[in-house]
This record gives sequence, C-alpha cells and structure tokens, in this order.
Amino acid sequence: MVGALAREPAAQHHIRGRWDVQQSDGGVYLIAERDGEIVGQTVLLRRSKYGEVRADVDPAEINGLQAYVRRQGIGTAIIRAAEAIAAGEWNRSAIGLAVGLDNDPARALYERLGYEPWSGPQLLDHWTEQAADGSVVRTHSDPCQYLLKPF
Repeated sequence: MVGALAREPAAQHHIRGRWDVQQSDGGVYLIAERDGEIVGQTVLLRRSKYGEVRADVDPAEINGLQAYVRRQGIGTAIIRAAEAIAAGEWNRSAIGLAVGLDNDPARALYERLGYEPWSGPQLLDHWTEQAADGSVVRTHSDPCQYLLKPF
C-alpha cells in the first residue's frame, strides 16, 4: 500500500507515519480514489497536534490534506468525509486544521466550507522531512493560521 501511495521514495516514511496513526487509534487515514487511481489523502487526528489548541478547544484535526488533482472537488470531498467522522462517529464538537500563511487558495477553500480563524495565536507547525529509511532530511518550522469549524 505504501508503494502505491508514494511515488517518491522519500514520501514513503511520511505515509507509513499516517498509517501508524490509524493503527494506534490516534486517527484515521483517509484516501480518495477515483477510477482506480489515488487522487488525494489526509489523516484525521482524534486530537489536535497543537497543545495550545487542545487546551482551548480540543478539536479533531485534519492534517496534511493533499488533493492531487485540483479544482475537481477532491479536497472538499475529503474534508466532508473527515467532518462526518469527527462529528458523527467520534461525537466531537469541532474540527480544525492549520494552513500556511502563504497558502491563500487552501484558506479560501476552508473558509468557503465554514472554517473560521481560531481566536488563539499564530502557530508554528514543526515537522521533519524524512527519507524512506527514516533518516531526517530536513526539519521545518512553518508559521500557520489555525482554522476551526464547530458542529
């Protein structure tokens, strides 16, 4: 499965991490497929990875949303599936996500779907880029805005 999702070997470790989240019951790995081809993915976390957000609201969290084909409703479909799980199966009161400050198209989509800026401070998203063998290639610290949607 990892090989089918990761066209580049460096992405395989990242995808294994998403799968591990699901296996540990920390969330659900959502994969969008159309005509037998994977067209998008995300991981829906049971709790936000940001301590500041958890202390304030404690939402379920969409993390690392990717739609490989743009402007065809794939991102929206993945978000709607995540919302259904968070509100329905998990009975959460809100769902959230972080968006890079320079990612205006994604922010516009999220706002169109009812997500609003969280009242807390701007966040730093820390993550590591890893090779297929798990060795760290680069560490990132990206400023982002957190958006919430209450149910």
